[in-house]
Amino acid sequence: MFFLLSGEGPTDLGICTDGSLTCEGQSFRPGPMSIIVDQVVERKHRYSILEVGAVYFVAERGLAEKAADLKAARKSARLPGKKRGKETRYYFNNARVIARIALEQEAKRLEPTVAVLFRDSDGTASAGRGLWEEKRQSMLDGFAEEGFQRGVPMVPKPKSEAWLLCALKRNAYQNCAALEQESGNDNSPNSLKKQVEYSLARRASRGTLVELVADGTVEIDRIDMPSFDAFRLRLEEVIEAD
Repeated sequence: MFFLLSGEGPTDLGICTDGSLTCEGQSFRPGPMSIIVDQVVERKHRYSILEVGAVYFVAERGLAEKAADLKAARKSARLPGKKRGKETRYYFNNARVIARIALEQEAKRLEPTVAVLFRDSDGTASAGRGLWEEKRQSMLDGFAEEGFQRGVPMVPKPKSEAWLLCALKRNAYQNCAALEQESGNDNSPNSLKKQVEYSLARRASRGTLVELVADGTVEIDRIDMPSFDAFRLRLEEVIEAD
């Protein structure tokens, strides 16, 4: 089984070491969300997809450039209409593109490919892009539009720091669903990013956040949040099917 990942930056799924839009192997520097994906898979299949090099990464800009070509395509019955807002078209088209790349990788590698598409649901870069449920469903619709069955939306609410803060806050793992109601704006006085850094007493760099998940400080089996549960259940469903 092979895994195709696409995130927004180094502190979520990761980054290419040379700044490329696509990479794999030693050229891919995983972020904390990639470690979470790896741990979910390892619990089911007893091996690390990162250690065996079964990961291909596509940066957000890489998908965006390809998604631009979809604008002239015929309007699908699943494409969000005016009532749902064009904001969800972003998620729909990103899912279509990563599905196409995943199918290309399957044909090339001759093995099933799982695509994990990470996008924060709320923040300065995505302000006004609709509700979490609509964004996640738009991804599922985009996968389906391309006939791809192994697509996994990874859509934290409001953003990935909420998942990590569940383990880092004073009453760790207690009432974490409430974190999903906080602002995803990094410029807010008490932003989730600032709360994470306050808990750590240091900058929340990619390396620091990766270490927190990798060393078990963040225990994914104890995180109970609707957006996290939706991601994990979908990933487990997909990897169990193969």
